Amino acid sequence: MDGIYLKNELYTLINNDTSIFEFIQSGSLDGIWYWDIENPEMEWMSPKFWETLGYNPEEKKHLAREWQDIIFQEDLNLAIANFEKHCADPHHPYDQIVRYKHKNGSTIWIRCRGLAIRDTNGKVIRMLGAHTDITDLKETEKERSRLTKEYEKVFNGTQDSMFLIKVLDNGEFRYVRNNLAHQNKTGILLEQIMDKSPQELLGKAMGEIVSENYQQCVLARKSVVYEEELTLPSATRIWLTTLTPILKNDNVTHIVGSATDITERKKLEIELKKQANYDQLTGLPNRRLFFKRLERLIVESSRNHTPFALLFLDLDGFKDINDKYGHEPGNEVLMTVGQRI
Repeated sequence: MDGIYLKNELYTLINNDTSIFEFIQSGSLDGIWYWDIENPEMEWMSPKFWETLGYNPEEKKHLAREWQDIIFQEDLNLAIANFEKHCADPHHPYDQIVRYKHKNGSTIWIRCRGLAIRDTNGKVIRMLGAHTDITDLKETEKERSRLTKEYEKVFNGTQDSMFLIKVLDNGEFRYVRNNLAHQNKTGILLEQIMDKSPQELLGKAMGEIVSENYQQCVLARKSVVYEEELTLPSATRIWLTTLTPILKNDNVTHIVGSATDITERKKLEIELKKQANYDQLTGLPNRRLFFKRLERLIVESSRNHTPFALLFLDLDGFKDINDKYGHEPGNEVLMTVGQRI
């Protein structure tokens, strides 16, 4: 014995007890409608439909024009076209999303589904349908779309190079995408980075180093900041990189990378350090660096009880060279002496 008897039993209950039907139409959907196709002005809409739209059901006369006056015109045209297709072909579903104007002026999104009821000759004489309020879903989709657009503005509008990494279940990493700044500064296009591992993108040796940084971010479960020097299609550059993990159910699923090109800054730091500690003419350590090293030697000698020697050299007659030949030849003499020493 199969369970078809339950269906027949339910039909009997509905026929004998209208409260059963009232329970179904009020509790399972956001409205049921029943349309007389032979007399198309007449269409019964369940109370919940009107309540969803902010109206008092008792004030309605159950006429088709009542809902046609508050549906968006372009959606009404869609519903009519879909209705005609369903009448012509029973296999074509009558199912579409339409918008209604709420009594307070807001927009209500309704999923409208229906089934044509035909006579013995196949002629459509009635339509039975159901409404489902999907306004919250549409608002959620709208907000998600807005956030996605805002994210895209930030992602591609920032001057920092940004990239997104997916953390696989096996612990490996795959690049998902990079922003326009990253593409411009590295010379790596979106199609070149998508679904690539660090090893595939940067080579085995460099890829392993980068992967270790990514792994550190996964283990720390917090942002990691470091400097790295990478040989890229654009050039060998130095980056200050920040890795930020994205967690889901306490697992790191993605890593957002943000990198700032600090190559010029590092060059400037090296140059400033060189200028502060080395003579610009000869390239030899200057007086400042000399005394720093001398102090260190004195401390080490005292601690380790090891002697050291300090040699002093003087250039006899150097003043005469400057006086007789000028400063340029004198500078050449200083550079030559420095190289020979």
